[in-house]
Amino acid sequence: MSITPVSSIPVSIDYTGRDYYSLREALIARIQERVPDWTAADPADFGVALVEAFAYLGDVVSYYIDRTANEAFLQTAVQRNSLLNIAQTFGYIPAGYRQASLTLVFSNSSAVQVTIPVGSVISGDITVGDTVVTVYFTTTEAAVINAISGESPGTDSVTATEGRSVILVAEDVNTYGELIGTSSGTPDASFELGQTPVVDNSIEIYVQDGDVYSKWTQVQHLIDYGPTDLVYTTFTDDNDVVSISFGDGVSGVIPTAYSEIRAKYTIGSGALGNVSTNTITTINSVTGLSEAQVTALQADVTVTNSTVGVGGADPESNDQIRLSAPAALKSGNRAVTLKDFADIAVAVSGVGKANATASVWTSVTLYIAPSRTAVDTDTAPGLDSAGAVTAEFETIKALVQTALTDKVLIGTSVTVLEPTYVDVILNFQYAKLTQYTTAEVQTNLKNALLTGFGYNGVKFQDTIYPQDIEFVLQQASGVKTAKVTLLYRYGAGSALTTLSGTAGEIFRFSEANLNISEV
Repeated sequence: MSITPVSSIPVSIDYTGRDYYSLREALIARIQERVPDWTAADPADFGVALVEAFAYLGDVVSYYIDRTANEAFLQTAVQRNSLLNIAQTFGYIPAGYRQASLTLVFSNSSAVQVTIPVGSVISGDITVGDTVVTVYFTTTEAAVINAISGESPGTDSVTATEGRSVILVAEDVNTYGELIGTSSGTPDASFELGQTPVVDNSIEIYVQDGDVYSKWTQVQHLIDYGPTDLVYTTFTDDNDVVSISFGDGVSGVIPTAYSEIRAKYTIGSGALGNVSTNTITTINSVTGLSEAQVTALQADVTVTNSTVGVGGADPESNDQIRLSAPAALKSGNRAVTLKDFADIAVAVSGVGKANATASVWTSVTLYIAPSRTAVDTDTAPGLDSAGAVTAEFETIKALVQTALTDKVLIGTSVTVLEPTYVDVILNFQYAKLTQYTTAEVQTNLKNALLTGFGYNGVKFQDTIYPQDIEFVLQQASGVKTAKVTLLYRYGAGSALTTLSGTAGEIFRFSEANLNISEV
């Protein structure tokens, strides 16, 4: 048997063959170039076992090399922690848990007026799968409930937001919140909040300074601040655990050694707060009253929610981060173009869409609307049933105004406004495939329409062509053809037109304004 010298063997490597079978065949072929009589036909051959072990190792190494490369890029990363870190380098902070809000109605059957102060906690149970979960709401205004009059109990309505203060939950707390750690005096110190999930924009950090506690300021990037600035930044990992990070003495002050770090924040439930009416019915705690006093109060005062919870949302999905993070990078942390204004607004937690318009550069009008998940059912996010702005909208409006404060050009004023929802009248005909029933196809058509052109499928100042709608309808299961016959904004008269929205308008498709006919 002759062995070919190594130096005379031409080396040709297929870099695309990186799976087990490709590597196994390549290794066998390589060996046979030097040992032509070896066939690798006997699975008991030690040489075969060795080749297969190397092929297995190569497959595993190649897999992790690919995964590592993928995790370095926004569009290919699949691990949430990778996406969160990449978004942070883009200057984008993904939205976390957001609070739902609703209206509570208190009823008093006693002979004396009762006051339920701000910060009182009302709860209710909901069923998630096979598990009963308690959802807590905190009153944002005092309820002053008149005494019973004849047979009519006194009532009062107040707003409440989902969640409760960590002070009611954590073990080691005082008026400055939960103790999350003690400073060692070292740079870049980081401390984890003890409770989850944490509601967005609810964190307040207090650092001990002798006998008092100083409130520090949350910022996005510590590097933007100096050695005398009392600032901190936050990071939420893939398990929704929030970390508080302090400076290094150059970018942000280092907390004094042995000083306590305390945090006040709200613990929420995100989308679980979007409860149905008459769900929140238990007075859990009342500000200033003991547990025994609350129990006595429950004999005379009852409560329920007269409206559904709206605005509650879980953290942004991976796909939402992939879409939103690049917009923050493009704006470059300054608002010059109209798109910059919109991109900065969308980067604010709780804002789902934005659009800016201006006739002169010194006066910009910015329209914003809250973010919603696919399962939310409110038809006019940001507005109540009377068309007035909600507490949720006022919150995100204030956050957007704050975000723009240091980013607009000198001399430019910004007015932030709520959206105008425009109802759409739509008639269309369809032909179905024979194997589907009419009921099945019509359900599929409605789902396709309200998914493609639901709240998350439209934007400010949209232009919607009849052909756009037909394309979406024809993707529905069981549909052979679909043809739009009428399309117009409510109140504009019957016609087949192209919908063109103004800067502050969002088109709204609803089943009530939908007419479907089979041909």
